Amino acid sequence: MNNEETQDEMKQSLAGFSFANNKVFYISSLALFGLWLVFCWQGLTTVVEIWYGNEIFNHGFFIVPGAFYLIYLKRFELLSKPIQTSPLALIVIIPALLLYVIGVAGDIQLFLHAATFTLLPALIWLVIGTAAAKTILFPLVFMLFSIPVGEQLIPYLQEIAADGSVALLRLTGVPLFRSGLYIEIPQGRFLVAEACSGVSFFIASFVIGSLYAYLNLVSVKRRAIFVAISLIFPVLANIVRVYGIILIAYLTDMEHAAGADHLIYGWFFFAFVILCLLGIGEFIRQSPYEPCKIGPKNATTSVSIPAIISSIAVFASFFAWIVNISNISNSHFEPRLSTLAYDWDDNCQTTDWQPIVVDPDSEEFGFLKYRGCNVKVYNAWFSEQHNELVSDLHRLFDPERFSLSHTRSITTNGLHLSVYHVVSSSGNKLSIIRFYEVDDALFTSAVNAKIYQVRNVLFGSSRGGRLWILAANGHDVSDISDSLSAILPHL
Repeated sequence: MNNEETQDEMKQSLAGFSFANNKVFYISSLALFGLWLVFCWQGLTTVVEIWYGNEIFNHGFFIVPGAFYLIYLKRFELLSKPIQTSPLALIVIIPALLLYVIGVAGDIQLFLHAATFTLLPALIWLVIGTAAAKTILFPLVFMLFSIPVGEQLIPYLQEIAADGSVALLRLTGVPLFRSGLYIEIPQGRFLVAEACSGVSFFIASFVIGSLYAYLNLVSVKRRAIFVAISLIFPVLANIVRVYGIILIAYLTDMEHAAGADHLIYGWFFFAFVILCLLGIGEFIRQSPYEPCKIGPKNATTSVSIPAIISSIAVFASFFAWIVNISNISNSHFEPRLSTLAYDWDDNCQTTDWQPIVVDPDSEEFGFLKYRGCNVKVYNAWFSEQHNELVSDLHRLFDPERFSLSHTRSITTNGLHLSVYHVVSSSGNKLSIIRFYEVDDALFTSAVNAKIYQVRNVLFGSSRGGRLWILAANGHDVSDISDSLSAILPHL
């Protein structure tokens, strides 16, 4: 078959899929995607704010358009398959809708975004059918890269970068002392901060590596190997970057790489990493990408009206549930005031530590009198109206001033707590604990507290609660343990 005949067949395939011949298909598709847009509006608006405001996830603006372009490249093969409604997609759609409702109830943006960008490819699967969806499986899965997830890896990547760079520095004979994420050399002190975690490199490398593997590698084995390389390579490269920054500072007596220089080096290094990654891809590439051949000319289009109506009904029922949840969330619930005011001494100033807590309705803090001003107590009330009790935005300490040294567990009055031992840039040590109070129930686990709140909202109750954080000087847990014994009877 020559090239002209192939082009004629392609044109015939496109002509056969005209609006006049498939009105029901187009109308039902527009109705479903219109419902998706309305239903997921909260998820879409919040995800756009994250894409725009967080440079780690700026790539999110290009994922869905890129996925549709990949679908466009496969259009002829796609249209050669039978296009028919697949109710089987409901096994993904219904759990995604439930996840979205839970996200609304608990104000869990990760759930909102995951459900939003799971529903979109699932709806495409619903309207075009299983056979056609298999043809564009990667573009559909690629849409999941729109979900802004990965910041949770920052602490682990910081530790890996610190461990790896310290090992290389010692290997090359650079004298150093490490305390938490602080690395001190004779010329000065460095903090492996969140910006040094390399999470941006990691996520971008994963996205680019996956896309490159799809477009340029043929075998599944080679694709899997290259994606694995795209995950490991940026982590190793970031270790070398942190090591190089400290080494340059050591060799130049802090003249270079000590200020904003290392950020500039980071961007150049990132570009170099991507080029190296693509070079590895070219090295293992088996053969150039070949477009798939088109199939039969006379592909059929079949729309199941009952399946479409059932899907719309499912969306409508979940939407009604969300409206009910929103009405509960907008109700006003008065906070219960703390009963510890008479135990506090606001004149103590033994530490200037305070947590970073975002937008509480009310907050108070002070030092417990009977502990000789050694224990500082902070609590904040959250109504869950435009704020959130359990949130990754809340920090036990300012990461620019303190570094996590290690953690340990203690049990006091039946509560199993994690103690976070931190050290400041000046060497001061603190021990910090955190727990949550919701409906007179205490939770040491953020996950359990959030689950309890979500359950309350799903069954028509309030979800407001209080955050408690205690900090004591030093790494001796006895003061923290005794303080809890004094506080808990008042709660």
